[in-house]
Amino acid sequence: MDEIISSDLHGRLGKIALPKGDVITPTLLPVIDPRNNLITAQEMKKKFDFNLVITSAYLYYKRFGMPDGANSIHETLGFDGNIMMDSGAYQVLVYGDVDIDPVQSLQIQSNLKADIGVILDVPTPPADTYSQAKQKVEETIRRIGVSLPHIETHPETIWTLPIQGGKNVKLIEHYLGEVKDKDYLSHFRFHALGSVAPVMSQYDFLSLFSMIRTSRELLPHNIPFHLFGAGHPMIFPFVVALGSDTFDSAAYILYAKENRYMTSEGTYHLQELYELPCSCEVCSNWTPKELLDADEDTRIRNVALHNLHVSYAELKRIRVSLKDGNLWELLVNRSKVHPSLYKAFKHIANGSYTEFFEYGTPSTKQTGLKISGEDSFYRPEYSRGRKRIYERYSPNNSKIVILISSGRNNPVEILNLRIELKNSIKSKTNEMDFAFLIPFIGILPLELIETYPFSQYVFSAVLSEGLLSKLELEIERFLEIFPYQEVVLCPLDDWDNSKVLIENIKKILNNREIPFKEKNFREL
Repeated sequence: MDEIISSDLHGRLGKIALPKGDVITPTLLPVIDPRNNLITAQEMKKKFDFNLVITSAYLYYKRFGMPDGANSIHETLGFDGNIMMDSGAYQVLVYGDVDIDPVQSLQIQSNLKADIGVILDVPTPPADTYSQAKQKVEETIRRIGVSLPHIETHPETIWTLPIQGGKNVKLIEHYLGEVKDKDYLSHFRFHALGSVAPVMSQYDFLSLFSMIRTSRELLPHNIPFHLFGAGHPMIFPFVVALGSDTFDSAAYILYAKENRYMTSEGTYHLQELYELPCSCEVCSNWTPKELLDADEDTRIRNVALHNLHVSYAELKRIRVSLKDGNLWELLVNRSKVHPSLYKAFKHIANGSYTEFFEYGTPSTKQTGLKISGEDSFYRPEYSRGRKRIYERYSPNNSKIVILISSGRNNPVEILNLRIELKNSIKSKTNEMDFAFLIPFIGILPLELIETYPFSQYVFSAVLSEGLLSKLELEIERFLEIFPYQEVVLCPLDDWDNSKVLIENIKKILNNREIPFKEKNFREL
């Protein structure tokens, strides 16, 4: 990456300097057919500002033969932007093999003056056994070695390291370990994760997320990270949050050929639609029936244009979220569009991805956090904040803590309570500590109530069973780290399931043999 403008979770709004002009990330690379295009690459650049597209070196070879270097791929496509070339590995994934070898694939890309090139790797689809996938991983490693002489003598192309291993992340770890041990990594200025299209076609988002995370954790972050075959725009926010800077997709045209109409929430068939729920140039001028009655090329072109509009709009929405620091909120929103996606999001929201997401999440933000459910309990801002309380907070030498529970969803109200509390208990501040128990946050010492992220939030105070369990774990942790000899429970207001929470806290205190009493806030 040549510039990082802002970041959130593991995503980053940035800039990559390329030979035909800068590219703002995250971005989509539309897949362009070398010969048959109802929408040209130049039209995409004009309408959607796509300054980087991808096409297949193997398909070029099959349709035009081996290029002699006289004409560039830019001339073939009539495009003045940047072009990445796929080696033919996608055709290997679909058909099992191609009739060119790794060096020939590189020669095609170099002769066509591709801005970004890729070595011919061997995909590892989900259907492979571990043994089959491992053999393909070893073959890809061998092919890197075979490709290096060409790569070293053609530095004008930005060469891409493909990442293989598939759903078995141990194989991805093995693959990247071998690449590092053989000192191959330094020859590549782009990294790209392959074999994800069949994983996504099975809606196996859990495996997809794990594949991306494993790759990002093992690769240097100064190099752009690409995802081959991102597919539907509903997945874009997630692959960005996990660290994908660029991703390609042919879904816009493939869906159109099947009369499939994209939205950010899912896909419709044209036959199902009463009207077109969009205001792009296509949807403002056509009805579903008119599109269905049009000739094939007209229908495909217009539905594909709409699908590109939806994809581009989602990209812009993601970039705004990265700039504003609310990418998590977008994930929460998008996770509801498909059960498999929600299941995968619940997995990454359960705390196991928290440290990974902390990497790109700023310590402070200009905007407050909007909390709509227990899925946000382990979002990185709060997990980091709680961790810092446990590591850095130094309470008074008090033996007693006043634990004030409140379901008030506005930090201003809590701040006002803090002022009122300080004024009424000045004489007791050396005798006891004060802390707030706040849903979605946990236990917050009085002194830290005005610090980020605890001073900027709004939430809906619904204590689900899952959230109750998370809060109880944090209470256990708090009492373990700060061994108070007495706890005074002070329920500030009666809010959803708060009585259940208080009773559960009493059980925790009894189990720990910590004396406690219950008082009204006004009695302190």
